[in-house]
This record gives sequence, C-alpha cells and structure tokens, in this order.
Amino acid sequence: MNGLNPAAATLAQGPATEENPPFWDNATLDSWEIPFGSWMDEMIDWIILNFGILFDIIEWPFSFLFRNFVDGPDYHPWWEITDMSWILVCGGVLVVGIITRNVRVGFGLAVLLALCGLLGNEFWEETTTTIGLIGVAVALCVIIGIPVGIVCGRVDGVWRVVRPILDAMQVVHAFVYIIPFIFFFGLGPEPATIVTMVFAVPPLIRLTNLGIRQVPADVVEASRAYGASEVRVLFDVQLPLARTAIMTGINQTLLLAISMIGIAAIMGASGLGLLVYRAVLNLDTPLSTSSGLGLFIVAVVLDRLTQTEAGDGTNLFARIRQAWVHRRDPEALLDESPAEDTVTDEADEADEGTPAAVGSAERAGVLIGLAASLLAVISIFLPWGHDAGHVSAYGRAADLDLSGSSFNGLAAEGGSFFGMAVLAAGLVIAASALTTLTRPGRVARWFGADGALISAAGLLASAGAYVWIGSPAGVVSYSHGIGAWVALGSGIIAVAGAVIWTRNAPYSPLRPLPSTVSITRITISAVILALLVVAGLSSWSVDERAELIITPEVQAELDRLKQEAQDDPSKAAENATQIAALSAKAQEKNPVRTDGFSGAGPRLGYLTLWLGVAALLLTLPAAGLFGRDEQLRWRWSIGVAAVGVGVMLVAAGWISSLVRVSDPNFVSGPGAFLCLVAGFLFFASARGVLREFQRTKVYQGEHEPDRSDTQDKTKASGSELAAPTTRT
Repeated sequence: MNGLNPAAATLAQGPATEENPPFWDNATLDSWEIPFGSWMDEMIDWIILNFGILFDIIEWPFSFLFRNFVDGPDYHPWWEITDMSWILVCGGVLVVGIITRNVRVGFGLAVLLALCGLLGNEFWEETTTTIGLIGVAVALCVIIGIPVGIVCGRVDGVWRVVRPILDAMQVVHAFVYIIPFIFFFGLGPEPATIVTMVFAVPPLIRLTNLGIRQVPADVVEASRAYGASEVRVLFDVQLPLARTAIMTGINQTLLLAISMIGIAAIMGASGLGLLVYRAVLNLDTPLSTSSGLGLFIVAVVLDRLTQTEAGDGTNLFARIRQAWVHRRDPEALLDESPAEDTVTDEADEADEGTPAAVGSAERAGVLIGLAASLLAVISIFLPWGHDAGHVSAYGRAADLDLSGSSFNGLAAEGGSFFGMAVLAAGLVIAASALTTLTRPGRVARWFGADGALISAAGLLASAGAYVWIGSPAGVVSYSHGIGAWVALGSGIIAVAGAVIWTRNAPYSPLRPLPSTVSITRITISAVILALLVVAGLSSWSVDERAELIITPEVQAELDRLKQEAQDDPSKAAENATQIAALSAKAQEKNPVRTDGFSGAGPRLGYLTLWLGVAALLLTLPAAGLFGRDEQLRWRWSIGVAAVGVGVMLVAAGWISSLVRVSDPNFVSGPGAFLCLVAGFLFFASARGVLREFQRTKVYQGEHEPDRSDTQDKTKASGSELAAPTTRT
C-alpha cells in the first residue's frame, strides 16, 4: 500500500482500531487535513524572495517620514518632533489651534499637552513619538484617501470596485491581517503604521466620495456651461463645497488611528501605546494609569485640532464611539451633526442691541474687586514665611530649618503654587474689572461678574489653604509672613466686592431655565461631597524616604549583612542581594502615609470637606429648591462653581508645591487627586447654568419712515416712547 494516500490507506486497513479509527470518527479528519498553512508559508516565502524590492518601495515613504520627522536612527535634525523642546511642541500646538480653531482652543490644548510633560520626561518622549506616529499615519491617509475618494465620487465604476474593498478593510479584524504585514515588513513603526492606515483610511475615502457626490448637480453644470474645465470644476466647485465632509472624514480617520495605538505597540511601534502594553504585561498600575492619561490627552488635543465647530458639544468618548460604530457607514455622521439654525439664531440675537451699562451699585463692587486684586498682587512680593519652608518642608528635608531666611509668595519655600494661584486670580479679577468698566459685555465670556466671583473664591481658598496648613514635624521654627495675611485679607475683600458686583450686575438667560427642581443636580452634589469624605480619609502624602522607612530592626540586620560581607568577601554578592531585598521590602511595607485629617499632615481634608458642605448647601437654592427666580438661581450657581474652583486650587496647590521641590520617594497621595476631581465636578455641575447667562442687552427702537410694512410701523411707533427696553 505504499502507493496509496493516507485516506485510502485508512479505508484499506481493515477493521477500525484506536490507531485506525472508523471513517465517521472525528479523528479521521487528521488523515484528510488540507495543508493550507503550509501553502501560505510557501507562498509568503516565494513572494518575499521574488518581490522584496516591491515591499521596499512600499515601505520607503514610511521610513522616510519616520527617519526625517519623527525619530531618525542615524541623525537627529532639529525638526524631528522627538528632539524638539517641549516648549516648541506646545507652541506649535498653540499656533495650529489658533489657525484652525480659535485662541481659546489653541491655548487650552497647549496647556493640556504640557501636562504630559509633567508626568515625567519618559512620558513626554513617548508622547511626542505617539504624535509622530499618528501624524505620519493620518498624513499618508490624507495623501491616499482624498484622491481615491475624489475618483470614486466622479467615476461610478471605480466606486463599485473600491466599496467592497473598504468593507473588507474594516470588517476583517486587525489581528487577522497584521500577521502577513509582519511577514512582509517585519516589526517596527513602519508595518504598524501600514496596518493603522488599512483600518483608518476607509472613512476618509467614503466621506470624500460622499462630499463630491452631494455637490448640487445644477451648480456643477452651471460651472461647465460657463466654460470651466474639469480641473476648475473640481478645485473651484466640488472640493470647496465638499470641505465639511472631507474634514469630517479626516477627523474620523484620526480617531480610528488613535484607537489602533495598542495594536501598533504589539507590532513593535513605540509611543504611549507601548507603555500601556508594557503595563498590562507587568500589571504595573502606576505606569498604566499615567500612560493612559497621556494617551487620553494626546487624543483630546488631536481630536480638537481636527474637529469642526459644530462638533464642539460632543465629548471625545462619544466621538470615538461614533467613529467606531459608523466605521462602515461614516456617511451617517454627517446626518447626526447638530443643526446650526438654532445656534445661528441665538448668535444673531446675541449680536443685537447694546450691553447694559454699569450702574452705580455694580460699579462699587467692581472697584472693590479691583482694589482687592491690586492688594493680592502686592502681597505676592511680601514675605510669606520665615525661618523654614512651609509647604516645601513636607517634601524636602533641607527646608525644615532655614533660620534667618524669609520667602515671598512665589518662592518654593514660601507661597509656591498657592502664591502663584493668588497672583493669577488677582490678575483675572483686575482684567474682569477693567473690561467691565470700559467694555461691559463685549469681551471674553468669563471676564465678567461671574468670572470675578469665581476668581475671588479661588484667591481666598488658595491664601486660606496656605495659612491653614500646619508646619510638619521637625520644623525648628516657622512663622507666617505679612504677605500671607495680606493675601488672605485681599481674598476676603475680593469675595465681598464680587458678591456686590454679581448682585447688581444686569445678567439675563438666553433661554428660560427649567421650572422644575433639579433633583439630579442635588444628588450629584451629595455624591461629590461623599467623594470629598473619601478624599480626606485617603493619603495626601506618601513618604518612602529611607531615613523614615528603615526601622531600627531592619537597620540592625542591614549592618550585620554589611559587616559579614566585609569579613568574608565570598559572601559579598549574596549579602548584597539580601540587602537590596530587605530595603525593597521595607520600602513596600513601611511608607509613611498621612491622610487629609491627620494632625501630622496638612489637614486639608477638613478644609475641602467644609467647602464641599458649603457647595452642597449652595446647590439647593441653585437647583430651584427654594424658588424659581432665575437671577437668584444664577447667583447661587456662581457660588457652587466658585467653591468648586476653590477646592480644585487647594488640591492643585498642594500637589504642585510638592512636585516642585520634593525629595525622591516623597509624593502627594491620591486623596489630593480625588479632591481635585471633586472640585472640578462641582464646577462642572454649575457651568451649564452659567453659560446660559449673559449681560443683558438694551434695545433702542428707531423710527424708519421708508418702510411700509405694518410690523415695521408698529415697531417704529413703539420706539417713539423713547424708553429703552431690556431683555429678561
């Protein structure tokens, strides 16, 4: 039976046995196995052997871009993003944000991106690498996707061929086709970017095709009738009218490229995705959370830079979800865009009339706030502390005894970030006061009465927190300087002036507030207060410095091992390992943790908890529990937002001051971070009401005799009463 195949041999071997199963047994399938995997292996080897130069040509654009603009292996020109200073990168984001969006968005994104650097230099390097990876992928998607989409939009036959290919590119999971790409191109950023493009480019092609096809046919025919060539029809008519669809496609491609960062890390690409992947493999919680935060920040920055104005109201998670859900039919995203008619009408209405003038009562509050802001600025340059670092002494042992020295509000040993917050709040109050006196209602939204009260509360909370914090154990002598007390007094005066200011400021809502009591808002505030309790019970500082965590027993054992190694050099290596293990174990088990309520710590848990209680009490009238008056609800909502900002600045001042000067192995604890989140949630809960209110517009009617319309005559006759009306 040597000439028989295995299946025929099985049938010819007689009675079934364990080695010779019957034909209907599943084990027989092994005898009929189709060597598909071997076929593919042979084909791949043959393709690589005979078409290697083709793959080199395909890979060249990717290698060129990475080598010259992201991270070159041989040389590093100044324009490579990984070698740029963080200031240049953030400045570039600022410029691009201003050009593509506006100053507010550009500045906010630049500050947000700088936070990645504050996570550490390693995270900043991987952040720039991630931006480079995504930038290369999206740039090549644009170079390929838009021309293909244009051809699909103009030639039906091409679209019928390309459409099923696009379906396959996104229906088949990326893990299926990364294997042949690894075989053909190996591991590294180039094949990872190619796989990313395969998944991310279809929405751009689809939406470009849709945008070209949605250009009205009569407009195209009219341009042709006037003698325009097909090139001019494309560039002067179709592409400008399809711009919204194309920009939406670029944004969706960007979001899908971001979602592939993890798979790119598996294929050997570096960046934040690699840190996330490494953290998952090692179950490294600090690395995973920090890299996850950095990746989220990068996603927000890039998304906002490519986002249309109509999409501002949608958060990033919702937009990524929409991009994923509609990856096969991104055309539906154009239909889900919010209607602009209402926004346009409101904008037109807001542009009419003249903002109400500043009355005498309001002017008194403005002047009080202005005087308080100047006092706050002056306090920064006065002494805030003597003879020791106040906040810095918690994290830096050298600041426990600085006899004979004095420190102002900006010094690391003095006010540090609490002083910087006082300075920033004072400048905002001064700007709000000056703009209100000179151009009321005509400047940025938050340079008004509500912004002044929020800034005043932040000023008071920052100065109060600095004075509230007790000196750490070990401080020989410390006393507050006059500057801290002047800052605290200026905060009290600023809050009083801002209260008078908001009480008399003529503000009115764009739309009526809901007439029902917002139980949801009250519930959310109660939950946030519970979060502040948890924050106070959590650690606000974690001290793992060796002089504190090495107990006398551990130190005695360490001394014994060192002495034994000196007496017997053959045990040096073994004892060195034991010493390292003992030190690591002590560091793990004996860190000094101080919660927010402990007298040995800053005791900021009490301060933030009291502020949280105040925010909850202010939420009750702000939610309409004690009345439906819109003006009162607006003022109470300002109070909630102001307290939220105060809580944030207390936590941020503590975290930032320690980051600035702490010794190694001393860090702020999670309690401060939870407090920071709680303060932001308080502010966010009131922000919706605050955005509805603007300075009241005064409308002065004018007689227009040249109009015969009855409605115009009615308006004209009403205007002769000479009494201006205000919008309420």
